[in-house]
This record gives sequence, structure tokens and C-alpha cells, in this order.
Amino acid sequence: MKNIFITILLSFCLTFTVVAKNDGGGNSGGSSGGNSGGSSGSSGSSGSSGSSGSSGNSGGSGGSEYAGHTGYDKELKRILFEIEKNENYEGALKDLEVYVYENPQNANGWNLIGFASRKLGKFEDAELYYNTGLEIAPQHDDILAYQGELYLQTNRYEKALENLAILTDICIFNCSEKKELAEAVKKYEIENNL
Repeated sequence: MKNIFITILLSFCLTFTVVAKNDGGGNSGGSSGGNSGGSSGSSGSSGSSGSSGSSGNSGGSGGSEYAGHTGYDKELKRILFEIEKNENYEGALKDLEVYVYENPQNANGWNLIGFASRKLGKFEDAELYYNTGLEIAPQHDDILAYQGELYLQTNRYEKALENLAILTDICIFNCSEKKELAEAVKKYEIENNL
């Protein structure tokens, strides 16, 4: 009986995690558009390379969406495709500038514009966009992961560790963003003899 209960509980947790993450974006984060939290993923937020077109939790309240987060509408999904599949960061950036102007409360839009800017080496712009997204959704896992990668790219190792600590606190189960940032930190440590 105990095993049945544990199996049911585990199934519920897995289902809840999938539903919470699958809000329309792919797991596309990373530095190239995927689930990599900035290094290369697909992250409906962070895969192995891509823009963390993320999903989220309700503005710090543990819901299935971030506060101010309106998901991935048709236009944001199209832009995410440009980033993840075509790596067209320049074109995506132009589209995202229009998108965030028209949808200023969508944290996923700010995440993607930050990601595209970072991939193009526009680090100051990327930081501004990530910070704006975090004002809307302070626990946006994709933004935290990508911002952590930005910190590593700009040699702010301690700040990246702070983001990793936040992700460790908020990511309880199956958090690819936390794993991706942890891998990026580990790589940075090796490359810099830390």
C-alpha cells in the first residue's frame, strides 16, 4: 500500500511539473536558444541552447505562471522559433523590441529580448532587459539562469553564484535551468582555475 501511495504521489508531482512548465513556450533557454539556461538549449525556457522562452511560476506565489506573465502567444512563439531553430538573433531582436513595447508585462518577452541581446554581445542591453523581466516575475527561472550566464560572460562570478543560489531555492524538482547554470558555473571555474 505504501508503494502505491508513493507511486501516485510521484506521478502527481511529475504531472504538475510538466503542466507548470508547459505554458506554451518550449524549454528553450541557454545561450543559443534552448534548455540550457544560456548555454545552448531549449527552455520552454531553457533547453540546451536557446532563449529561455520561459514558463513560469506565479509571481513568486508558486502558481503555474509568473505574475505579469501572459505566456507565449502566437507572436512570441514565432520569435522563439526564430531564436531556437534559425538562430536569427538580429531579426528576433527587432521583433522583440516591438513585442515588449506592445506587451510590457510579459516577462517571457523580456527574457527573450535579453537572450537575443546577450547572444549578439549587447551585454548592457541584456542586463537591462533581464532586470525588467525580474521586476515583473522575480522568480522567473529562465531569466535567473540566463542572467547568471550573462554574469559569467562579463566576469561577475559571485553574481552568477547568487543566481544559482536563488534557483536552488525555488527549483524543487526537475529544474533544467538550475542544472544548466550550475554546468556553466562549473565550466567557468575550470577555465578560470577557481
